[in-house]
Amino acid sequence: MGSGHFVNEAEEMYLQKLYEFWEIDNEKSVRTKDLANSLKVKDASATGMIQKMSEKGLVSYEKYKGVQFTDQGFKIGRQIKRRHRLLECLLIDVMGFKGDAHEAACRMEHAINDELEFSLSELLGHPETDPSGSPIPPAENDLVRNNVNPKRDVVILNSMKDGQSGEICAIMFDEEKSQEISKMGLKTGFKVTKKDNKIHFEDNKVIEFDSYFGNKVLIRISSEF
Repeated sequence: MGSGHFVNEAEEMYLQKLYEFWEIDNEKSVRTKDLANSLKVKDASATGMIQKMSEKGLVSYEKYKGVQFTDQGFKIGRQIKRRHRLLECLLIDVMGFKGDAHEAACRMEHAINDELEFSLSELLGHPETDPSGSPIPPAENDLVRNNVNPKRDVVILNSMKDGQSGEICAIMFDEEKSQEISKMGLKTGFKVTKKDNKIHFEDNKVIEFDSYFGNKVLIRISSEF
């Protein structure tokens, strides 16, 4: 984590929840009671955790006044929320996940490192909002990338840039959409080029599609012209 990943999973959850309160009112202190209710823990547990986090410099806490972020705590809370909302985009928009995407993202967000965050954002086309319309926080300036292979490899169809070519490597559709896919004639291995902001397939046919379909087709980029 570019912000210095020295916090544990429980602390990340508290910082992420504080970030949600910050989105509502970025100047107001958060009462530990409200934080406890939101996290569904006992008041005493929330107070004890906040006191420990205060000692680590992640939050500023005054008894009877509440909790506020320090700069370091804010940075971590914002990044965890960014990763959570990117994961919800992946689960809902791309994978069509039918379960509790919020809960799944909560479990997954703590395992994402800087490189995976960057790759996930690129795959999704750097979305600005999650499926619910909530804003996705910006990437941290000190995000650490692996520069061995700086070029992105796989993107969703919606994320292709004008001048890029590649081939379909996966189609993430459920059975109810299979008939529509069959009519469109799409299948893995097909060559795809984006030219003049239109998607051309290997027979130079232009296929019209909506954003739903564009989120479900994964393209392995091979070249740019």
